[in-house]
Amino acid sequence: MCSKEEINEKSHKHTHHGHSCGCSCGGHGHSHDTEQVQNCGSCHSTKEQGPINLSREELEILLELKEFNYLPISEFIMSNSENHHIEFSSLAPVYIRDLKDTMETVRSIGSILKELEKKGLITLDYDIPLQGYDYTMHTESELYKYFIKTVEEGKNTPGFLCDRGDIEFGSAALTPLGESVVKSIHVEED
Repeated sequence: MCSKEEINEKSHKHTHHGHSCGCSCGGHGHSHDTEQVQNCGSCHSTKEQGPINLSREELEILLELKEFNYLPISEFIMSNSENHHIEFSSLAPVYIRDLKDTMETVRSIGSILKELEKKGLITLDYDIPLQGYDYTMHTESELYKYFIKTVEEGKNTPGFLCDRGDIEFGSAALTPLGESVVKSIHVEED
């Protein structure tokens, strides 16, 4: 799991197309027309969009982004070293919380991240890694090692198109709409 200090230390260096941005939207240039949200279970955002219903898991991810500003994500890619036109995204987005995270866990979190992106609350940018962030949690994870092993084994299979496994580093960030939603989230302590 990423430490708060590690992510916050790097978050001010999050760049987009070569410029650094200190804002929590990451400088992504989004232009969502937001109204003040009403509550966290069924947030009202824009007049066109209507209420935004969030699951408990989606709320947890939004709270992480509220705390850290950005989350390190990656994409596992298979490619062919002889033909640069052959490239497949095998798994994305990948957000690793523990080196032993299983495929099921990572896919579940990935689905949540995709749903939040679909709702316009976050961006998933595979071309914007967190500058200076150590992605060792991703490269040393059991899942990534399994992925590389699978690609290596596949090389010897007739008809297997890919002979190389790669990883692309990126980041997840709140959109302005997402910022409005997280500002409205109030967690009651039991």
